[in-house]
Amino acid sequence: MAVLLALVLISAGLNYYFSDTYQLSFFQNGFESKVAIVVSLAFLLVVSIINVITSILFKGAPKSFHNPKVAWVVTAVLCGTILFFTLWVYPLAEKVSYINKVENALAQSEEQQADEEITVVFMSSEKECFRTSTNNCTNDTYKNAFFLKNNLDTQKEVQVRIRALDSDENELKVIESDLMTLEAGELQLVETEESSDLESIWSRTSFETDKRVRSYESLFRYREAE
Repeated sequence: MAVLLALVLISAGLNYYFSDTYQLSFFQNGFESKVAIVVSLAFLLVVSIINVITSILFKGAPKSFHNPKVAWVVTAVLCGTILFFTLWVYPLAEKVSYINKVENALAQSEEQQADEEITVVFMSSEKECFRTSTNNCTNDTYKNAFFLKNNLDTQKEVQVRIRALDSDENELKVIESDLMTLEAGELQLVETEESSDLESIWSRTSFETDKRVRSYESLFRYREAE
């Protein structure tokens, strides 16, 4: 309990810091929260059915063999643990990863195209899967993260077209971003028609490709914000 309480307090402090410093939402959005609750309830339902069936089949068995009360307590603890990690811990880890990408993107934007009005930064191209074997990720697509930075002194509406290339300079995809409003000096993740509004900003990516993106070409346009 002491470890759990410490984990809650530390994570709450980190969430407050991220919300205050990076203007990230304290909690994940409603859709992701509903998914976490559904997963936990599904786990609870399955284990509860197993507990009920076991209690019926082994009715009268010694408690050393099957103790229904202990089984229900363990089930509740496991369900609560799953809910805690899916609602609280996992989103916090994704926030840390997103903030790391933002900081790296800001550093890269300072190094490249400093004389450009708008800087396009290619941040990452990676698969998000649980690698329990070498074949598990074969069919997964690469999720690509690009950022835009407004180097001008006023708010602008910006749109960029990205031509993603593989290691042999072969075209993987050409895609246009949504029309994005950037404040002076602001950096944002490039969002396209493939970016999901159902995900929190720290879980989103710009677009997906079948192969890893190694380089890119870009063309941007901007106008005064309406």
